[in-house]
Amino acid sequence: MSSPIKKVIVVGAGGHLGPHIVSAFDADHHFAVSILSRHSSKCTFPSHIPVHRVMDNYDETELVKIFTRQDAVICTIATQAIHLQKAIINAAVKAGVRHFVPSEFGHDTRNEQAAQMLPQFFAAKRQIVEYLESKERDGLKWTAFVTGPFFEIAVSNFLGFDVERRHATILDRGTNRWSATTLSTIGLAVKNAMLHPETTSNKYLFIESFNVSQRDILASLEDVTGAKWDVTYHDGEEEKRLALEKLAKGNCSGIPVLMRYITCVKGYGGNYMGSEENANKLLSLPGESLCEVLARLTKHE
Repeated sequence: MSSPIKKVIVVGAGGHLGPHIVSAFDADHHFAVSILSRHSSKCTFPSHIPVHRVMDNYDETELVKIFTRQDAVICTIATQAIHLQKAIINAAVKAGVRHFVPSEFGHDTRNEQAAQMLPQFFAAKRQIVEYLESKERDGLKWTAFVTGPFFEIAVSNFLGFDVERRHATILDRGTNRWSATTLSTIGLAVKNAMLHPETTSNKYLFIESFNVSQRDILASLEDVTGAKWDVTYHDGEEEKRLALEKLAKGNCSGIPVLMRYITCVKGYGGNYMGSEENANKLLSLPGESLCEVLARLTKHE
């Protein structure tokens, strides 16, 4: 058995997900966590956690020096910078890093129907995992996480729920089920996967906090707010058509609509637990209350 993973560095720790991953590792005495951040970044980090600065183009020489003696690299960089992970992976291999977690978090990028609709969100991520597979012969192991939407962000961002106005936009009847995961649970999942790399390496891990429908969320929101919400029902296919027309004209406002569509409509990978092995138990993830999470969200709105 190989020695345990101890030294972990998080790339992109200033985004939505990164702080939760850093926090999970920081809270576990098995790990020593540090952060890789670009020189131009204005993000601030906990003062007790070491921060390594690198040029914005992720210069390989700098990266190799920083990655030397690190056991694992966890990457959470933004979607528009996904392609930069190849340089980070190359440096990790040269530095002798043992494990890499790519910025794969979100929908199942292997779903062909969804990939055809939003290639800018799917193709680049899938290519990175394929690149990692090619590095297995160099001794670099990897783990990719399929989490569904980041629940707290997606609820009011693109899943159709306006907490301030108490208004829900429901696709079709709103009864199709799909998976989503909270940010803290994703952080815990990544950390726990590094505790047992012998069982989590070189594979996709599918996790979820909730397997729900839009109607489930609406019912819970009405419960925690104590109010009857206004609801607008939209035809999913018509929404998709209009959103694709907008994208074809360079109007990016169609993207959130398509994200809602591929999450909530059958066949686009949103309900991945129907065909994949659930890794929640493997990663010792806690059960979560939909109402409790939504109650916290509504308090912050």
